[in-house]
Amino acid sequence: MPQPLCCRLAWVSCVLRHGTSPVIERERKPMKAILVMIHCPSNTGYAIATLEAAFFKMAEALVGNDHSKIHFSYSDLNAGAPKSLPESFTNVIAFDPASTQPEDGERIKGYIQANQIDVVFGFDQPVRRPMYPYLRAGGVRKFISYWGAPMSSLNTGLKLLAKRVEVCLSRSGPDHYIFESKGMQQTAVYGRGIAAHNTSVTYIGIDPDQYFPEPAKKDYVYDTIQIPRDRKVFIFTGHMEERKGVRILIEAAKYLIEHQHRRDFHLLILGNINGQEARFLQMLEGSEAAQHVTFGGYRNDIKYLLKGCYAGLIASIGWDSFTCSSLEMAASGMPLIVSDLIGLNETVENGVTGFLFPTGDAQALAGKMEHLLQNQSLRNQLGEAARDRVLKKFTTAIQLANLIETVRTVDQQ
Repeated sequence: MPQPLCCRLAWVSCVLRHGTSPVIERERKPMKAILVMIHCPSNTGYAIATLEAAFFKMAEALVGNDHSKIHFSYSDLNAGAPKSLPESFTNVIAFDPASTQPEDGERIKGYIQANQIDVVFGFDQPVRRPMYPYLRAGGVRKFISYWGAPMSSLNTGLKLLAKRVEVCLSRSGPDHYIFESKGMQQTAVYGRGIAAHNTSVTYIGIDPDQYFPEPAKKDYVYDTIQIPRDRKVFIFTGHMEERKGVRILIEAAKYLIEHQHRRDFHLLILGNINGQEARFLQMLEGSEAAQHVTFGGYRNDIKYLLKGCYAGLIASIGWDSFTCSSLEMAASGMPLIVSDLIGLNETVENGVTGFLFPTGDAQALAGKMEHLLQNQSLRNQLGEAARDRVLKKFTTAIQLANLIETVRTVDQQ
């Protein structure tokens, strides 16, 4: 039944004053069981696998290490059981939260009821979806959405107000949103219209005992990739999507060779699969830069390759997150040169642990690369500061502690 006009006006009044809906007091109850809801297929790989492992440890802490109270779902399990979770863990189901089919809703509702799940921790779950009422009907008290990407472009005026009203009226949606950077958080508050007090930031973390400088193994990258030892290695690891800016990396390498006449560097690009590098290799045809660029594929020895690299590069031109690869590079003792994008620009302290450059500007990137090539002592200084920053702010231990505290706080509200 549609809400009376007076009720709808009350909602709008609340939004205008607070940017959120009225708080409904609920009896505080201890967490019974948790469902970690992953939005993608199992074994997707890349940074998602690291997050899955972190989410599992978080869940263990929240339910007292009782694995019977932990559940994971993936949009599909066609790639098999998730390798990021313990082999003995079997509470894994296929469920696509983006589904619009009532039978899928009834199925997840029944699963939640049968397993007494009262908390859902969802990955990249938006404000509204047809499946959400089924989660609530099944008994979910608290719904936390973890975001590894921006939610929206920024909005103002009536458009932002309309977004806030929509959030207020979406009663089955998440109670709280966790973001990996302050920039992402801003897109939720000033873009999607979510109340600031229903958001928080938990930076990702890495294990500094897995990624660390080790001069004795600096030759590994040269021997494995067969790079001449008189070249300093700049590295990128990640997807080959257009938004990741691999094209900008290629253009910067060509500029260094053809205009700055540098021959003392090598660009190593990792993450390409199934011939994804072909379109970028075409850009190098007829250029001497082709001899200074290597596509190394998707690898499991990155932590060893990083030990011999000179600097890390992230040249994203579309949206990007606070990337795990940026921390792996920094923890390995190298400076970063990254695009000045919201969220991504928080991965460095400009001039202290690395450099920012204008998004999409290959010449500016080349300039920063050349600056480091000319200043070994500066490179070392920035690299030391980069690792120190990771140790103080971005370890897996810090990430896990923040996740646990946030979910516990939301659960008790």
